[in-house]
Amino acid sequence: MSEYPQDEYYILLTTKIGKKKESGILRKSYSRVEVLAGTLLLRVSDSERDENGIAIWTLETLEPENIEVECKPVFDEIKQIDRLELQLLQPIPVCSERIAVYMNSNWLQEGLNLKVGDGVIVYLKGHPELQGLLRYRGELPGQKGIQFGVELAPEHRGKGTCDGVFRKKRFFTCEPNCGVFVPLHKIRADPTSRHAVNTATASLRQEIAECGLRIGNQIVWLSDNGPEYGEVKWVGVLPDSRRNDITVGVEFVNPVGSGTGKYKSHRLFHAKPQHASLVPIMGLMKAEEYLAMQAPTADTFAYGSPQPEVVALPPEDIKVPETIERVIPNSQQVEVEVHSSNRPQFVSPVKPIPQKVYIEESREPSMNPLYEYQINQKLKKEQSQQSLQSSEPGSQSIEPPGTRKSMKSIPPADPDLEVGSMVEVMQNPPLYGVIRWVGSLPDQKEPTRPIAGLEMEEEISAGTDGTFKKIRYFSCPDKKGFFVPLYKCRKDKRFVDQHGRGALGNNFGSFETPDVHGNISPPDSLSESEIGTKICGKQKGIQGHHNSCYLDATLFAMFYFTTVYDGILYRPKRLDDHQEYEEVINVLKEGIVNPLRCHFYVRADKVMKLRHLLDKLGNIPGMMSEEKDPEEFLSLLLGQITKADPFLQIKAENAEESQQSFLFQLFMEKDERLVLPTTQQLFELSFLQNRLKLQERPSCLIIQMPRFGKDFKMYKRIVPSVELDITDVLEKAPRECNICGDLACFECRECYNTHGDGLNTIAFCKPCKDRNHLHKLRARHQPQKICVPEEYLEYHSHQKNITGQNPSISRDKMELFAVVCIQTSHYVSFVKCGPGKDAPWVFFDSMADRMGEQSGYNIPEVQFCPDLNKWLSPEYNKEIIKREDDKDLPENIKRLLCDAYMCMYQYSDVAMFK
Repeated sequence: MSEYPQDEYYILLTTKIGKKKESGILRKSYSRVEVLAGTLLLRVSDSERDENGIAIWTLETLEPENIEVECKPVFDEIKQIDRLELQLLQPIPVCSERIAVYMNSNWLQEGLNLKVGDGVIVYLKGHPELQGLLRYRGELPGQKGIQFGVELAPEHRGKGTCDGVFRKKRFFTCEPNCGVFVPLHKIRADPTSRHAVNTATASLRQEIAECGLRIGNQIVWLSDNGPEYGEVKWVGVLPDSRRNDITVGVEFVNPVGSGTGKYKSHRLFHAKPQHASLVPIMGLMKAEEYLAMQAPTADTFAYGSPQPEVVALPPEDIKVPETIERVIPNSQQVEVEVHSSNRPQFVSPVKPIPQKVYIEESREPSMNPLYEYQINQKLKKEQSQQSLQSSEPGSQSIEPPGTRKSMKSIPPADPDLEVGSMVEVMQNPPLYGVIRWVGSLPDQKEPTRPIAGLEMEEEISAGTDGTFKKIRYFSCPDKKGFFVPLYKCRKDKRFVDQHGRGALGNNFGSFETPDVHGNISPPDSLSESEIGTKICGKQKGIQGHHNSCYLDATLFAMFYFTTVYDGILYRPKRLDDHQEYEEVINVLKEGIVNPLRCHFYVRADKVMKLRHLLDKLGNIPGMMSEEKDPEEFLSLLLGQITKADPFLQIKAENAEESQQSFLFQLFMEKDERLVLPTTQQLFELSFLQNRLKLQERPSCLIIQMPRFGKDFKMYKRIVPSVELDITDVLEKAPRECNICGDLACFECRECYNTHGDGLNTIAFCKPCKDRNHLHKLRARHQPQKICVPEEYLEYHSHQKNITGQNPSISRDKMELFAVVCIQTSHYVSFVKCGPGKDAPWVFFDSMADRMGEQSGYNIPEVQFCPDLNKWLSPEYNKEIIKREDDKDLPENIKRLLCDAYMCMYQYSDVAMFK
């Protein structure tokens, strides 16, 4: 790799297939390598052009070296980076984390601006946010690129890894275990620190300090129509904003807003409909400051002077007495006593009211008495207008007192409730369900009041199948459909508390799992004792709820100890994505994957949020409550919502085009000779019988076992192969002759099981193929040519001429890292704790135990499986066969061998690129 000044460095924005070189000659066994988005590249040749005239560049990966990638810059497959950006990105080891930093312009800019003395936040395993002070910025011995040395704050003492020394060289001085050295993806500027990261951040903090606004402050906004009063509900920088402008979320007394406190897909605060607004911080004043500027006198508020009918009183220092009348008399005016020695009484004329107006007694605990008074005044005004209208000719007369019900205000429906929302019907005890339809019903007395059609969790006596008066509004199981006014529904308190801040602890237990931001890597290099204490035990893994085991077991297998699927967590939104795409990714990454890797536990409310989005966006009904299979979940998540690139390219013989898929279903005729089949044998048999080939080397492979439904299994037991050799099913892979070991040019399917077990026994060089088929029993066989790339043929011939021997041919082998199992409609999973043949395994059950009955919650559990590697080894096949009764097998081994549903494989060397 050259290092002269004119070097051009790039970052790959999309996954590509590259070629790996060795000694300058291409070897087929390494010629096709998947290079992941986030890989750093060096341009090594001038551009060429394809048949359409589009420029093609050849670039080379920086690490590992000697992998070439062809890219088309016009399609934004790469982006150029300067030398300083390269130095910041190069120390980040995982491509998915590197691309995440690059795509976040604020994060990369922070890295460029950070200097010694700045306050920072460090993200370490098990400690998502640690404050500290930047003490060193630069290169480290034996490391490439720029890294950061941080002294952690005193309250984080002991959570570091050093005292400022790295590889026996001191870079700064601090207390033992209070210093850390981290790359850019584990550090962010701390906006709350007294140490300024840059002048912009400092000015923002100063702006907040000078304004002094805090949540709960009463403010005034000077609109074009005069002052509007409100309460501060939120202060900060808007999510996804490319600027750092401070914005204030305000709930106004009057309906001058445009929402309820929601910004895009983010809930910032809660407010009454049409009373919430986001206002720049400089456009607001504290109420007491505004009133002080007015400097009113007593004469100003003399009776009869023009005053607004709804008086906005200063909220904090004026107390409204507890004895404000709730029955407003028939009078020409309403006086409000103000307990303040410095302020006059406020008097507001009100039009005559011919009857008593009853204001609802109950109010929200957080309701400001002043605000309640103002709302009551507004209601009086509306009643006055109704009274005047009733006296006009042709108007309906108002019923005399006692002939109509008390006019208690009916609460409005929650504006956030929509189709797909999890709700409870407010009664004792509450009923739980999911909104399937919202609208008006025939003969509805008040058609403006929406009705919700619910699919209930449990059958109810008055339930339907989604019909009302023989008209179908939605479909659900019989006796689970229920129609109720929408205002009688509220968010399911098991998942959202009264402030919308997540599930309540007494519904899913006291172990809360707040979202974890940033990029969290899987746990690695754990000893057996650490696995036993950190990973295993009750309340570990993902908590199950309401038939979620199919999803819990699959997510645990996909993300806990591997990054092979992390690419879906970091893909930027595209124009063809769902509007809620980013919300799905945030729920999956920050609500499930990161807490699982960081705290080793995810509560059920986070998974229910994901299920809600899947149910809302996908075309598979019942994702909220019904039993599903893992392949349905994978199809929905990967295919429909995240639109990930399919893992497999499979082509049938004589087919013109290949088929794309996320998993491979083993489908074959049963071979009775297989007493204890392995996934290797069944995998090869399925490809052989169906005449299939893999067109390229996959980064991961999900194999679905030959079973149909919950009961039928083709084989009583199947042993998951710890390694899966895919060499013989690759369309363009070099293979050895089964007889002489030379480069094979033909394969004969009819010779399967003739010269041994496995697809490797059907490959022949031309001389051996001819001799083998001289036998009369094999004379009618039809060997097929093996496609071998020309560059490998040249390499093989070259090596053979030099050494006089057949060069060895490497084989493509994938590593088993997870098995999802099913037994009596319940899914569990076995997951490997890291790469390598000797890595230990754990068993996961999201519903292993339960606390309480119907209103209780499930307790997940992770168990250590120290003997699993031993039972999967070929040496134990005879032991398994000897134990004919499944009950004679250890419990977890029995589940693994008898109930395997999916096996997941990956390349340990390719996972880092994914």
